[in-house]
Amino acid sequence: MECGTIGWSMWRKSLDKPIRIALIPGDGVGGEVMAEALPCLEWARSRGRSLEASPFPYGAEHYLATGETISNVAFDELRDGYDAILFGAVGDPRIPDGRHAEAILLRIRQGLELTVNFRPCRQPSPQTQMPDLDLEVFRENTEGPYCLQGSTEPGRAVDFAIHTEPAVRRLLEAAFRRAEVRNLSLTLAHKANVLKHGHGLWVRVFEDLRKTHPGVAARAMHADALLCALVQDPTAFGVIAADNYLGDLISDLCAAFIGGMGVAPSLSWAPHRPFRCTVLAEPVHGSAPDIAGKGLANPVGMLLSTALLFRHLGWEPEAKEVESAVARALEAGAKTRDLGGTLGTAAMGTAIRSCLPH
Repeated sequence: MECGTIGWSMWRKSLDKPIRIALIPGDGVGGEVMAEALPCLEWARSRGRSLEASPFPYGAEHYLATGETISNVAFDELRDGYDAILFGAVGDPRIPDGRHAEAILLRIRQGLELTVNFRPCRQPSPQTQMPDLDLEVFRENTEGPYCLQGSTEPGRAVDFAIHTEPAVRRLLEAAFRRAEVRNLSLTLAHKANVLKHGHGLWVRVFEDLRKTHPGVAARAMHADALLCALVQDPTAFGVIAADNYLGDLISDLCAAFIGGMGVAPSLSWAPHRPFRCTVLAEPVHGSAPDIAGKGLANPVGMLLSTALLFRHLGWEPEAKEVESAVARALEAGAKTRDLGGTLGTAAMGTAIRSCLPH
């Protein structure tokens, strides 16, 4: 699967300049799963890939110590000085309102205009109950109710949802192109029957793009009906496109079909921006503070997100090798507790990397 088939940027850096990757482990299990991805970066370098990886401290510890989430200077450095961000997770019970998490992750997503959030739902190993499952969710990543505009008053609370045609069109165009290239069906999840303004825009743009992509078997479904059909037979779907909120819920449900949140990867990118840094790779799971520091986190989602990043960079052989290593390790019986096994985070990472070619 070539990077261009998903609409990722086709730029190529000159051979004398290494790819620069910013590492933000964040909170909770983020640092634990990040530690298992770092050797994969070193492995790619050993195969001749030119890259530099630099850690950044942003997360709860940094915020509690300094009061800083991510400064304008730091954001500009990430935007203009790096090619990609590999991200762990954010969220810490010591900051119950999550303001630092919002300021860090949403600043990156919205500030870099990472409109397209790609969440593939494939079995990481063929020895599963649904080996033929091949479903992909395209989630708009910067707008909807997650714009964080609202208010709370005595007896009343309001959350606004914002949908703009440029962002909707960028997300849906990426989904149509993906469905077209892979010969998959495309389903738009919406609730325009109730949310007539915001989701009405989604349906209008969707119908407009159907005319320019006549070869795609495309349909729009009410989200509640889609969820029911998805639970009954997820293999009946190809690409699902949705706004930020519905896409979040649908992709998390899809994770249950492949083993849970611990194995689900994601990649976000800006198909329209001239920024140097236009891609963010991160596992779907959160910071899981209840198991943080216990070595129980599953690193598969992080390693598969790293594979997505490799593919975006044009490193297709390395992407395939990482994905194959995950599959072989699982087939050999290497599993963390969430998958019914006994391995801890580090042991699972070691088992996967032992399947990489040297």
